[in-house]
Amino acid sequence: MMKMGKKSLLAVMVLSPLMANTVWADEAALTQRIDRLERIIQGQGLVSLLGRVDQLQSEVQRLNGENESLNHQLEMMKKRQRDLYLDLDQRLQAQSVTAPTVIPETTPVAVENGEAAYQAALQTLRSGQYEQAITALSEFPEQYPQSHYLPSAYYWQGEANYVLRHFDLAIVAFQTVIDRFPESSKVADATLKQGFSQYELDQLELATATLTRVIDKYPNTSAARLAKVRLDRIKQATR
Repeated sequence: MMKMGKKSLLAVMVLSPLMANTVWADEAALTQRIDRLERIIQGQGLVSLLGRVDQLQSEVQRLNGENESLNHQLEMMKKRQRDLYLDLDQRLQAQSVTAPTVIPETTPVAVENGEAAYQAALQTLRSGQYEQAITALSEFPEQYPQSHYLPSAYYWQGEANYVLRHFDLAIVAFQTVIDRFPESSKVADATLKQGFSQYELDQLELATATLTRVIDKYPNTSAARLAKVRLDRIKQATR
């Protein structure tokens, strides 16, 4: 029994260094593998690549936010454009209802006062050919300087420019109606649309003064009611 114990002890003493060397060898190999993997990662720039991916994700999120904002602005512009077209269409319909042209069958068209040319320009405007309508209406005063349709020609020239968002030109046309034809029934609407044009150009103080003048000078009219609606909108926007 003593001999077996001595042999077992001897075997343990011999194997212990071998087992320790094996463990150390495995640890060393593992460390080398880890070092090698780290060098590979650094060599291939994977850490930098991951950082770049994060940056790209942030950029995509930012662009998505800007895209949503642009889409919102585009929808707002489309809505305002639709409002402009609808407003013009309503006024053209009102023109047809409240001021029909009656020509006796026995009387030829009065060429000298430009009635045919005016109605043709108005029809061009109704059909949505705004640039062509502006051209026709701009030429009308030169061709028929004494026509009683002059106030309306200038007014509809302003309306067409307004729909095309040429607000500076619209203001000039409306001002011509106000200055040259102060007794015309178009003055109230011309003043109103001048205020609208100033509003579209962000000239809010001028727009406020112009629209207030409409309410003061032409109370109990559709122009005054529309002026009040736009004034309320200005007040809400400037709070």
